[in-house]
Amino acid sequence: MADEDETNKVINDLKTSQTLPEDAFQNTKLIVPLTITMLVMMIGMSAYQLVKFLLVPHLTLIESNIITILFSSIGATIVAYFVLRNRQSLLQQTLDEVAERKRAEAEVKKLNDDLKYHVLQLESANKELESFSYSVSHDLRAPLRHIAGYVDLLQKKSSSALDESGHRYLMIIADSARRMGHLIDDLLSFSRIGRTEMNKTAFNLRQLVDEVLHDLSQETEGRQISWKIGQLHKVYGDRALLRLVLFNLISNAVKFSAPRTQASIEVGSVAHESNEIIVFVRDNGVGFDMKYADQLFGVFQQLHDPSQFKGTGIGLANVQRIVHRHGGRTWAESSVDEGATFYFSLPVLKEEE
Repeated sequence: MADEDETNKVINDLKTSQTLPEDAFQNTKLIVPLTITMLVMMIGMSAYQLVKFLLVPHLTLIESNIITILFSSIGATIVAYFVLRNRQSLLQQTLDEVAERKRAEAEVKKLNDDLKYHVLQLESANKELESFSYSVSHDLRAPLRHIAGYVDLLQKKSSSALDESGHRYLMIIADSARRMGHLIDDLLSFSRIGRTEMNKTAFNLRQLVDEVLHDLSQETEGRQISWKIGQLHKVYGDRALLRLVLFNLISNAVKFSAPRTQASIEVGSVAHESNEIIVFVRDNGVGFDMKYADQLFGVFQQLHDPSQFKGTGIGLANVQRIVHRHGGRTWAESSVDEGATFYFSLPVLKEEE
């Protein structure tokens, strides 16, 4: 055992030596087939000698040696053929596997390159769209100010010259200008949300809900609203942006439950199995038809009569954009005249995993 260890040590020393080429040790792979061939030759020679001794003892030494060499060579050749053929088959299989792996890697690299290209294109298109929205919204402010200003001057200086219809027309123009101003403000807000750098921290959603309820105290004053604030988990995200999400959802619940004599609004969250926190806002308001659910989170989408429920249709679009930036998702469930429940998800805080 010590001699074998010493031999291995010598071989390793020789392999690491710089005086011998690296290719000199590639021939060690032939040791197995050569050894098998030698063993077969020795066994063949021994078997022949035994047979000759028992059956044909009268052969001369030369004849015996010639037959022995031929017999052993034929046997060794046959064995070597099968051994080498098997190794060749394994080598070919290995080469095929390597080639297939290289083809797969090349295909994956091509797909990744295509994906990166499309992602860059999408990012560029989004930036251009945001820049366009901001520019258009900003440039529309000036003509709107002119319209509102001249309507105000006309009402002050020419009020006596206008009849009832004229005053009504001016009122419609002024209201439309104000509504357009609100739309522009919301569009600017929507554009800024996509460009705002997020400042993520860990906090409890209950704090945000309390702040939103305080901000909505004037709107809810005199209303009969039953508030149910359930369990609210600790989350990790941009506090200001998520506050806007909750404000939009809760203010919508307040608005669309206004026709109810006794309104009911519930806010809560649950930890889902898919490693996410699901937050919901539920009300007993007018609800909506689920066949229009795919339009809910679009820009300037309104499923109800604007004269009954005021709004610009940008709030839920902001909700979806903010939640997507946090790696979450948004959806809603409802029935007409039976209330609605809006959901959004956030990744689970690592401390709670």
